[in-house]
Amino acid sequence: MNDNRDEWIAARAYALWEQAGKPLWQDQAHWQQAVLERDLLEHTRASADGQEVINRVRSARSRGTDAWSILVVEDEHFLRFETVDVLEQAGYRVLEAANADEALALLKTNSVNTLFTDIDIPGTMDGLGLVKAVRSKWPSTKLIVTSGLIKLSHRDLESGVHFIAKPAPSRELLKLIV
Repeated sequence: MNDNRDEWIAARAYALWEQAGKPLWQDQAHWQQAVLERDLLEHTRASADGQEVINRVRSARSRGTDAWSILVVEDEHFLRFETVDVLEQAGYRVLEAANADEALALLKTNSVNTLFTDIDIPGTMDGLGLVKAVRSKWPSTKLIVTSGLIKLSHRDLESGVHFIAKPAPSRELLKLIV
């Protein structure tokens, strides 16, 4: 990790801005996200690339244990593909769905440790409805919700449900999974 905190934050804020498509007037939001990420890295003493998470998953695989499986529910193809790529590179087994109905069908036939869902998805229910259904049928499944439209605090969510704003930074998502 770069020892100069301000340089690291500036570089990360710029990268977030580029990833978001270089939108006008959102510098402060990207700067705040970069500060939060740096604070998390300093607090947890984690590596900037999340290598310790990748090593933990690979170690579990080498011991013969099943890989942690994640179901990603996102109707925006690009975001879903990007998230799936990040998780697969980290060593996770990843399933994907574009809506709650597809997700429920996958959950009935696959063992899933973590559900990562967008709140605003098409179909018979939104992401929060999906979370409620998963909680009642598969209570041990870890639940993470995301949205680019709304921001939720911990008081807005049931206990045990985590929120991450879109676009979800890879390191933050990886830390929430296990």
